[in-house]
Amino acid sequence: MSAKFTQVFDERAFTGEGRLAFLGRCFMYWQDGTRALGTVMWGRPLEADIEQMIPVFELGAERHYRGHSSFVDGRRLESIDVLAFSKLLAYVTRRREVWGPNIGRQAVLHPSGFIGVMVAGALHVARPPYPFKTFEDDVAAFAWSGVPRLRSAYRAQVEAVCAVPEVVRAVRDALREGGRLKSAELAERLNVSERTLQRRLEAVGTSLRAEQELHVSRSVEQLLAQTDLTLDAIAAMSGFHSASHLARRFKQTHGQTPGEWRARHQPLTSGR
Repeated sequence: MSAKFTQVFDERAFTGEGRLAFLGRCFMYWQDGTRALGTVMWGRPLEADIEQMIPVFELGAERHYRGHSSFVDGRRLESIDVLAFSKLLAYVTRRREVWGPNIGRQAVLHPSGFIGVMVAGALHVARPPYPFKTFEDDVAAFAWSGVPRLRSAYRAQVEAVCAVPEVVRAVRDALREGGRLKSAELAERLNVSERTLQRRLEAVGTSLRAEQELHVSRSVEQLLAQTDLTLDAIAAMSGFHSASHLARRFKQTHGQTPGEWRARHQPLTSGR
């Protein structure tokens, strides 16, 4: 078997033969023949991403994968969309008995912090009939799953397709810790010049402005979903001139008004 994964563009290519990888917008599904199957998720998967994942997940229920080792790697998730997470959890719960005979054991790789709690706790809620265990370290995960020699090829594949460049991760971490930092403040925190930071970001396909706007967008989403603050208050906290300014920008980026977005997301997070 080839040491590398071959990228395929149709899930029908998964027939139990070969080391294959299928890429979505923010996930990768892979197989190592019939020995092991897995999913990697990164960024912030949305409902549409879960809908794309589900037909691929169904492959694991096919007879020739019986007894395989299963991996779920969520270490690169940056935030959780509650609707998407709920859809995925409902699907796993509904199909757990079908998958049961096929999965020998399942390793769940998770990050630290709140996202890690959600990822690691999901299977405890779904209560599948097969053995599973949570890990922060992939060495231990692959050893426990009985396929330790697969780890190096897996790690190379993951880093090639979904690893966030170090400079982008550093900028996002600084924004999470410092809030609405200006470009010069960001550069100072990272001990580089503003021009150097901009050049490094451009080299990996993004920019200071794009990362700052992404941070503001995620902050607004969090305030809409997790608080009852008025749009005026959220606008003031997020650096917008007015509620109408925020509403226009949100509609451009999300395709719906803040009120529409809140109506879909807040009931699931607030329990109302």
